[in-house]
Amino acid sequence: MRTLDQKTVWRYFGLVFVLSSPAWLAGALAPDALSHILGISLPLSAVMAFLPAAVALFFSYRAGGRAAAMTLLQKLFEKSARSKRYWFLTALLFMPAVLVASYGLLRVTGEQLPAWHFSVLSLPGFFLMFFVGAVGEELGWQGYVFPLLRQRWNALESALLLGSVWALWHLIPFFQTGHSVQWVAWHFLVTILLRVVTVWLFANAGGSVLAAVLFHAMSNVGMFLFPNYGSHYDPFTTFVVLALAAGAIAFLWGPATLARFRYGRHGLA
Repeated sequence: MRTLDQKTVWRYFGLVFVLSSPAWLAGALAPDALSHILGISLPLSAVMAFLPAAVALFFSYRAGGRAAAMTLLQKLFEKSARSKRYWFLTALLFMPAVLVASYGLLRVTGEQLPAWHFSVLSLPGFFLMFFVGAVGEELGWQGYVFPLLRQRWNALESALLLGSVWALWHLIPFFQTGHSVQWVAWHFLVTILLRVVTVWLFANAGGSVLAAVLFHAMSNVGMFLFPNYGSHYDPFTTFVVLALAAGAIAFLWGPATLARFRYGRHGLA
């Protein structure tokens, strides 16, 4: 990575964090504002979801004017010649499958869980809400800063670094949900692993930001409906399942790109 890009990455992270501080303060002052409206444990600080994209657009505009900002926006809809539809389907179904496995693991270990129950009619609304928020994040995280990280580090290293920053950015909102330190610690690790899966999907979908957005949105939908509007979501069991999945991904697709299947005839660059 060139020195300029190194400075750009850390300035980007710094500005996102600084601009997020009013949202963190709002979450502390009115912790239940969104929860009362939406019926789920979502702190008011969640409004910071649009900052990664906003800061990325600012940096792009400053570096290359309107054309650079428009190029970043277009990444959301870009479709590479390498894009395969099944990767977008994988992005939609991967996290629900992980959470079903987590639910099963909890049942096997004797955890008392209610029957899975939620309104099917709530799904479109939840998905739309989290999809919009995911656009606000992934256009910045995956569309803007990840390619800069990849100039210096391999795909897995870049994913772990970005995932760690991403998890740290969420740390205050995690605590504002009212969960224990142990819950926050395990969910912090879950968040890092989610970025590894995001990068894997992004790379195999031909660098599609939309694949990252779909995965991000469905991760939130799944967690907040587990099994009844997030009532019994357990980050430890989710971490166990995700760690196994992320380990398999790194082994089978390789840490260099997370896109060259070990047993495939051809790999993606």
